[in-house]
Amino acid sequence: MGIRRQRFTGAGGSAERQFNLLRRQNIRDEWRVWSLVILAVIGFAVWSAFTGAIAGRVLAATAGLLLGMLFVVWALGGHVSAFRWWLGVMGERDTGREIEKLGPEWHCEHDLVHDHGNWDHVLIGPPGVFLLDSKLLHGTAAAGDDVLRSGRLTFAGGSFRFGAKRVKELLEERLGFRAPWVQAVAVVWADFPQGRHEEQDVVYLRGDQLQPWLSQLPQKMTAPQRAALVTAIREVRASLNGNG
Repeated sequence: MGIRRQRFTGAGGSAERQFNLLRRQNIRDEWRVWSLVILAVIGFAVWSAFTGAIAGRVLAATAGLLLGMLFVVWALGGHVSAFRWWLGVMGERDTGREIEKLGPEWHCEHDLVHDHGNWDHVLIGPPGVFLLDSKLLHGTAAAGDDVLRSGRLTFAGGSFRFGAKRVKELLEERLGFRAPWVQAVAVVWADFPQGRHEEQDVVYLRGDQLQPWLSQLPQKMTAPQRAALVTAIREVRASLNGNG
């Protein structure tokens, strides 16, 4: 069986670029530490070749341990401050995989970069238009009082609504007439016992419920209406990128 070709690419692009930028900066800031550890790895590895069997194995194991630690720190971005961006990449890609399960009548634009950040996913399908914001969180998440919470992290419902409103406005500029409602959805990748919570025009949804929920929504738009919106959102992306 062949590998299914991905229809909508680019999920997590902005977060990944920021992660790589921070990793390079963190390594530059701590170049002395990195240099010392690399020299230690080389030193222990070379030393192991000129000692007895037992001592050689100990030295080689030490070199391997240091190399493994170096790789782990590199993979985490060189500092814990960068790792949250990698979590963002993973959350957006998890959402992207759920979107790929939808039928051919759906269209998604991932990672629309704007002046104040980016919109993770703008999704267009028979039930309407959706702005999805992916959140990969540790611990238990809960939604209520117009806020999504997980430990000390909080995400205000107003930020989700504002993004959806702005996407609607940009679509209207391209369409030349009133665009349909854009539904704000927070896609929660975490322990989220509520599963789904709707409050003040925001839907908070556990990630594995995204595709089933979308698939059961009633159809509100025809194929020509969807096609016009797909063209409009592509023009919005081009405009945001300075190409239109």
